[in-house]
Amino acid sequence: MEPIAYPYQLVQERGTLKCFLLALFMHLLLGILLYYGVHWQSRTPAGVEAELWDSVPDIAQPQPVVQPNPESVVKPEENADIALQAQKRRQAAAAAAEARQAEQRERQAALKQQRQSELARLQAMANSAPTTGGVGNRAGTGAGAGGAASPGYADRVRRRVKPNIIFTEEVAGNPAAVVTVQLAPDGSLLSARLTKSSGNAGWDNAVLRAVERSDPLPRDENGLAPAKVIITFMPRE
Repeated sequence: MEPIAYPYQLVQERGTLKCFLLALFMHLLLGILLYYGVHWQSRTPAGVEAELWDSVPDIAQPQPVVQPNPESVVKPEENADIALQAQKRRQAAAAAAEARQAEQRERQAALKQQRQSELARLQAMANSAPTTGGVGNRAGTGAGAGGAASPGYADRVRRRVKPNIIFTEEVAGNPAAVVTVQLAPDGSLLSARLTKSSGNAGWDNAVLRAVERSDPLPRDENGLAPAKVIITFMPRE
């Protein structure tokens, strides 16, 4: 039997070795990747450190910002107006005080002039009246329009003046200040002068001021005051 002759001849495939090597390289690369992937996942993770506190530290709280009240903010022009008004009030008060003082001075001057006129009239009456001498008590003597001063008249004048003496100093001993007082017939004070000093100027001045504050002085028993009376004042009596 004769062999069958085929019309075609088998052709050997080209590139088979190249494909085989490429496939081998890919499998090798895949094996390396799988190895390192498994090795990385099985590695123990590094520890995490944490700091524990016994107490929560104080954290500074932000201070609230206080917004100024627009109504309470005083503008510079308002300050100027307030200062101007205050100055006007002070000037008005000073003017009013000065006016009161001037009015008081005028009133005192009018009273002084009226008093001087009255004293001049009373002095003229005293000079025209008959006078006789007389002796008073130990505190003083008096004679004038009212005639001789009664024995107790000087003591009455002293009792009238003594409550008006304002004196708070300490005085050694019991010094005496002798004052001569001139009076009009109705007891109005014409003059008071220090006849004998006590040696303490404070006590002497206090006595003279007290005599002036006691004007008018009391009249004598006959209804008239003597023209002059001498009175002795001592701190301890």
